[in-house]
Amino acid sequence: MRSTPSWLVVEPWTDVDLGVIKVGKEAQVNLVHRTGADNRTCQFARKRYLPREVTFKGQLEQLGVQRSSAFVNDVQYREGRQFRKSRDRRAVAQMSTYGRRLLQDRWTGHEHEIMSRLWAAGMSVPYPIAYGDDVFDLEYIGDDAQAAPQLQAARLSRRDLGEAFDQLIVGLRILIAEGFAHGDLSAYNLLWWDDRLWFIDFPQAVDIAANLAGLDFVHRDVTNVCGWFQRKGLDADAEDTFADLLHFM
Repeated sequence: MRSTPSWLVVEPWTDVDLGVIKVGKEAQVNLVHRTGADNRTCQFARKRYLPREVTFKGQLEQLGVQRSSAFVNDVQYREGRQFRKSRDRRAVAQMSTYGRRLLQDRWTGHEHEIMSRLWAAGMSVPYPIAYGDDVFDLEYIGDDAQAAPQLQAARLSRRDLGEAFDQLIVGLRILIAEGFAHGDLSAYNLLWWDDRLWFIDFPQAVDIAANLAGLDFVHRDVTNVCGWFQRKGLDADAEDTFADLLHFM
């Protein structure tokens, strides 16, 4: 079992928001500086999930969220994973009061739960600190000058490409051994920092055993990311990779 990282400041503490790192289609990420009672400090990322609907003028600004053209109100996207009961799926599709409550409850805790399991299993994911009320605190990957770039924007040498792909396979093996598909894997939700590949953004993670299309999600993830490596000139066969992963279920 991995222990809590030594860099994390535990309570009591004072948090100061240092500003926006990233605005995406489902969340905004800010950098937060924390100071403990013993004057120890740390920095971490605070992910604030965007509201499903803007119900009054100025709501996003009141929440401290910047507007972005990437902000979408898409039920299928925000649902993240399928609900097992048909009654629940209908409620979400109709956006009833019950359906909105289902989405709220699942969205806030799901990503923290998945990443906690994956971090404990040794996967290269940011350490999940805590969550609540549409906010998820997690380890910040980067330094004082910049946040770690997405894989698609990182400048990788031929050697780095090979190393990143090898680390991708290691991470995917852990992911599928834990019983999950990422659900939205691409070079946009992988980070590259200090010669290390990091997996991020798990709100759409799928329980393979509980979802009839679970393996389809795995195959889609593998096809997406292997396609990116192939376009960069690396021999990354999606079908061979998918077949390899099946041995770790």
